[in-house]
Amino acid sequence: MIGNPFALFSSLEDQVVVHMFTKEDNVRTDEDIVDALGIPDIAALNQVHGTRVIRVDGPLARTEDADGMITDTPNLILTVRTADCQSFAIYVPKKNILGVLHAGWRGLHTGAIPAFFKTLKDEWGAEAEEALVAASPSLCILCADFTSPQKELPSIDTKFLRGRHVDLQGAAEEQFMELGVRPGNFERYAGCTRCDPETYWTYRGGDRDAVNMGYTNVLACALKTR
Repeated sequence: MIGNPFALFSSLEDQVVVHMFTKEDNVRTDEDIVDALGIPDIAALNQVHGTRVIRVDGPLARTEDADGMITDTPNLILTVRTADCQSFAIYVPKKNILGVLHAGWRGLHTGAIPAFFKTLKDEWGAEAEEALVAASPSLCILCADFTSPQKELPSIDTKFLRGRHVDLQGAAEEQFMELGVRPGNFERYAGCTRCDPETYWTYRGGDRDAVNMGYTNVLACALKTR
């Protein structure tokens, strides 16, 4: 277990728990995560590479088709699973609101990040400039190759395209900044899942069968009781 990999949250450990589970942890089920963190309630989604973001107030057993969720409920683990896609932990300290978001290339193209902040505003009146955003390891530009990037990701600015490769990380960061997230409130944990298959589960890098069996990297976080 990497534990809290983000300096952005290091001074907030009395408010929020953030963990990144990787290959060394060998977690597969939600129960594995509960056991590891010692928090009994967990919320998990049936991730569909879409843009739906929901509010959650209690445990959720992958019964909702969505790729993001937000809560103000303490001691509820929020999880998002990835095996090359980007995942984000998003925290609003002043309102004590926490969310997670899965954004693969499809979600990035179709607007998963704006959808998250729309839900945040609609449900709690919170703005993007209030949020701290932490990104987990994901595909680097050299590993994010496509057959025809301009056809597959037409909404992504061509400045993020390099031949058949796409800077998905850069495109995501620009979306956050355009929505109002302050540069100093954004942190990315350095690392590429496909470049480092010894550390991370990677669908494109050789772990397809294991991923289909449920083995993934997991970003898990929870609000603490104040």
